[in-house]
Amino acid sequence: MSAQILILSQSHLEGSTDHVCQWLSHLRIPFLRLNGEDLCQLQRLTDLPANENIAAVWYRRKIHSFPAQYQLKKADFNTEYTLKRFLIDEFNGLHSYLFHLIDRHKWLNDPFTEDSLNKLQVLALARKCSIHTPFTEVVTTKKEIESLLNTYPEIIVKPISECIFLEDAAGGQYKMLTKTIHHANLHLVPENFFPSLVQEKVEKKFEIRAFYLNGEWHAMAIFSQNNQKTREDFRNYDTERPNRTVPYQLPATLEAKLHQLMKLLHFRTGSVDLMVDKQGNYYFLEINPEGQFGMVSYPCNYYLEKKLAILLGESIQELEPATL
Repeated sequence: MSAQILILSQSHLEGSTDHVCQWLSHLRIPFLRLNGEDLCQLQRLTDLPANENIAAVWYRRKIHSFPAQYQLKKADFNTEYTLKRFLIDEFNGLHSYLFHLIDRHKWLNDPFTEDSLNKLQVLALARKCSIHTPFTEVVTTKKEIESLLNTYPEIIVKPISECIFLEDAAGGQYKMLTKTIHHANLHLVPENFFPSLVQEKVEKKFEIRAFYLNGEWHAMAIFSQNNQKTREDFRNYDTERPNRTVPYQLPATLEAKLHQLMKLLHFRTGSVDLMVDKQGNYYFLEINPEGQFGMVSYPCNYYLEKKLAILLGESIQELEPATL
């Protein structure tokens, strides 16, 4: 079998993977798309892709949801939660076997780092690369919040891991987004709480979503600060009055520092969130190796899906002479 590209993704709600696959087909680059849901139909381990047949791996997504047959017919909350946690652990054990099965150098991003990316460690690495970050702390008491508010007029609270979306029994949906804490709403904070990440609130001029692709940056400015709904977090999308977005050129010195950070993480792709304050200072917020890049590609005409497909295709060209 000739070498091909392996794409790890999910079967639903993944337009970026769909469009990259369309470009691969158009460019006649052989590929195999393996969705996480496909692993639930695995017959035996030998059905997994063989290392010698893979030229490169793009790890885009893991899975959208488990098939319906793996849900309890009459479940109470505790049993359902325990079973789901078990299935996730079992699935992760099988999925991560691919990290060992296929040579590490074939992955666009180091899969072990990508699968266990730690926001606090990334912030520390950013500072090591001389990239400015907001003051960050993890606290568990209202007393510490009060102390921080003596230094910073406002602070924000966000997850240490990733935001999630919740749905209650009645079908109501809830977003977990960045929130602001100040003296006026401090009374709502309990005396003790679960370890929570807090940062100084930066008075932003605008936000930046930058997509990194093999050494090149493709950035977009997001003017979210004038919209009450998106002022704290642009992910709280306003579909009636969308934020203005434009292509943006990062300063060369910042690009070089961010490139150094991506090299430390062994990433060749990934989305980076930045913020510019009213004095023109740049703040690094976080890296999401699985971050949406269609939202940058289309408005800015970057054609990132095509560029990614071409990059993957080059891996086949590099591999074939060595296998002749």
